Amino acid sequence: MKGDEKSGANKLFRWYLDALLGEINIAHNVIGRQDFLQAGEKVTAAVEKAQQGLFEEAIRQVSEAISSVASSGQWAMQALKENGFL
Repeated sequence: MKGDEKSGANKLFRWYLDALLGEINIAHNVIGRQDFLQAGEKVTAAVEKAQQGLFEEAIRQVSEAISSVASSGQWAMQALKENGFL
C-alpha cells in the first residue's frame, strides 16, 4: 500500500484498536479481572506500534491481548457450569 491507501488503512486499524480498547476497559470495569487489564496494556502497545508503522508487531500485541482474556472465558464458562446454567 502507498500514500492515501496506507494512510486510510492506518486510520481504520487505529479506530479498530481504539474500539477494542474501549470494550476491554468496559469488561475490566464490570468484571474486574486482571486479564482484561493485561489485554488493555497489550492493545495500547499495539496502538503505539501501529503509529510507528510496525504493523506486524501491532498484530502480535493484539494476539497476545486475545490470549490474555481467553482464560477469562474459561473462568466464565466454569462459573456458568457450577451454577447450572450450562
